[in-house]
Amino acid sequence: MSAPNRPLEGDADGRLYGADHVDFSSGTFHGLVAGTVNTVPAPALPPVAKVPATGLVGLPRRPAAVFVGRDDELATLQRALTAGPGVIAQAVVGLGGIGKSELALHYALTHHNHYDLVWWIDADGAQAIEAGLAALCRALCAGLAPAAATQAPAKEAAAWTLAWLATHRRWLLIFDNVEEVGHLQPYLGRLHTGQVLITSRRDRGWQDVGTILRLGVLEPADAVRLLQSLLAPAAWEPDAAAQLAAELGELPLALKHAGAYIAETPGMTLSRYLHLLRTTAARDAARPWQGSAEHAVARTWAVTMDRITATDQLAVRLLRLLACYAPDDLPCAVLYGLAEHGTIDEVQVAEALGLLATYSMINRSPDGHAVSVHRLVQAVTRTGMNEGDRAALAAEAAALLQTALPDDPDRITSWPIYARLLPHARIALEFDSPGMAQVIDYLHASGAYRTACALQQQRLDDLRECLGADHPDTLAVRHNLAFWTGEAGDAARARDLLAELLPVRERILGAEHPHTLTTRHNLAFWTGRAGGAARARDLLAELLPVRERVSGAEHPHTLAARHNLARWTGEAGDTARARDLFAELLPVRERVLGAEHPHTLTTRHNLARWTGEAGDTARARDLLAELLPARERVLGAEHPHTLAARHNLAFWTGRAGDAIRARDLLAELLPVRERVLGAEHPDTLTTRHNFARWTGEAGDAARARDLLAELLPVRERVSGAEHPDMLITRHNFARWTGEAGDAARARDLFAELLPVRERVLGAEHPRTLDTRNQLAYWAKKAEDSPER
Repeated sequence: MSAPNRPLEGDADGRLYGADHVDFSSGTFHGLVAGTVNTVPAPALPPVAKVPATGLVGLPRRPAAVFVGRDDELATLQRALTAGPGVIAQAVVGLGGIGKSELALHYALTHHNHYDLVWWIDADGAQAIEAGLAALCRALCAGLAPAAATQAPAKEAAAWTLAWLATHRRWLLIFDNVEEVGHLQPYLGRLHTGQVLITSRRDRGWQDVGTILRLGVLEPADAVRLLQSLLAPAAWEPDAAAQLAAELGELPLALKHAGAYIAETPGMTLSRYLHLLRTTAARDAARPWQGSAEHAVARTWAVTMDRITATDQLAVRLLRLLACYAPDDLPCAVLYGLAEHGTIDEVQVAEALGLLATYSMINRSPDGHAVSVHRLVQAVTRTGMNEGDRAALAAEAAALLQTALPDDPDRITSWPIYARLLPHARIALEFDSPGMAQVIDYLHASGAYRTACALQQQRLDDLRECLGADHPDTLAVRHNLAFWTGEAGDAARARDLLAELLPVRERILGAEHPHTLTTRHNLAFWTGRAGGAARARDLLAELLPVRERVSGAEHPHTLAARHNLARWTGEAGDTARARDLFAELLPVRERVLGAEHPHTLTTRHNLARWTGEAGDTARARDLLAELLPARERVLGAEHPHTLAARHNLAFWTGRAGDAIRARDLLAELLPVRERVLGAEHPDTLTTRHNFARWTGEAGDAARARDLLAELLPVRERVSGAEHPDMLITRHNFARWTGEAGDAARARDLFAELLPVRERVLGAEHPRTLDTRNQLAYWAKKAEDSPER
């Protein structure tokens, strides 16, 4: 019998045909459209002149029913904010808990009828300010262009809001809890009308922004009035009330906490609460120490903490913050962020860390740039805080870590920082937080798909509990979990998860909602990746006219659907038709997006691929040679997409007949990918794989076999034993083992691989069929071997 042909695997880059990222978020989630590799622009936002002010009032809550002692301050705000034309900014500064936000709420509600728009923004960071402005964009556009506003990236939506504010006059913005003057200045500098009310604990830097109202504690008589308004007559004791007000420093928040505790505790009186406040022994004795070791540490910890507390309150604060992170290797730069959120500076933080190290409460790295804390010290520190303190410190720790995360998780230069902060992020960040979304984006960009998938699952569990199973944000995370599941290697599971999600999105959002269509798109994509290329082609053929009707024939999402229809048409076997579809799409993308838009370059990349697959390997090589300088010019010489073009140029150079040149090009590329992406990034491993392949094609089968043998354990560790990439490497290791002269060993390796591929990919998947053919070929070769 004649030996079957030996179909080769590992041909494509493996990262080239990735995903369009469509940001449908309001700062809480991302939607993903699989197909090409670059960002899909959101629908255009409407012109600001066409969006009227509608009397919109957006406040976080109603003001407190009890509000005393601030009449003069309310009058001061009114005078300042109505002083004249042009933009007017008023800053209210003071201690935390002194009532700044409450004052702003009362002013806004009292005077909202004087404005066409009142909007509240939680402004404790630059991203929070941007997110708040983006939320205002969504609110203003809700009636005219909800999809455009929802899908617009936060930066674009915030810029639109600023443009809208610049063309309207009767509006009030409240920026609450501003931590850094510099976070606001870029926005305030672009405003020329309207009124801005700012609250901040920061007392300095506002003179260049607007007028300043320094809010003090309540007058003693007003503090007593506040307590009296919170308590039942039976609990009222005038002398004890005066003493308690003084004990709490006439701070409104503390007085409200005391009043609520007394009101909610049966039998509690003002005098009893005052005695409880002054007593700490009972509280310390009741701490739940876990075992003798923790108790022993607690005893020494308590003695040391008494001393540190008397010496440096900042050191106490830092130790409590450190209890909110992973125990090892926290960069000091995270804690130096405190200098940006208050009146302390980096020198004070460094001195406080030095004091903690002196008492062996922390350990510093040799270079002094990182700190670690023993786990028992962390546990005792957490136990030593009450529930309210723990929550506050956890929030501060998360905010500091969020600030330390680089803004662009796709930027390769930011990956080392993300990698170092990842253990702390997993402990300190909420799973539905913007910071965790950034971390997940980093994990995807850097190829850590399994970790991204695990975090998305945790995030999904959290959102289901907080928001409910059918909330749009929950559905978005379900969508992303499916995407990461596929990226982690389980295309069939990704397909099934999307198949389960689709009817839910159709029911909740509607059959033609953009998010629903995105789910249909990705269901088709992962159906193809799971082996159903023909079904993927058919699903996209059904989707395309809907996309054209809903979004327009030249909308980026429609063009993405055309792109993927072409791709899966080729994968289903019609390579010439795929080539022609890409050839038809290219001039449209050039006209709509521009000749050098990244999406256009991706279409050129895929046109080259399918030109080669259709039989013209030399033309494919030449098209990629023409594309490469454009990608270098547009994206940079070391951008991942540029490196993908180099990879595939090498591949088609080999397919065009020059195996030695292909090998050499991959040998040049490999150290670049190792340096830029990392030695174990999936793209780097793909280059190692193909370097081995073309080493074999260039005549050194034994070297190809050895290179693949070295790659196998790395693939397994990085991707998992049954990831499709791992199975491709096993397939080619078996093939080159045979080519190196050991037909029997090749036969046995293919025999071991076949049932795995049948289980993972399905019995009729093209790659499973390849393995079956190779098994037959090498079984015949082993049978015909002279040794037999």
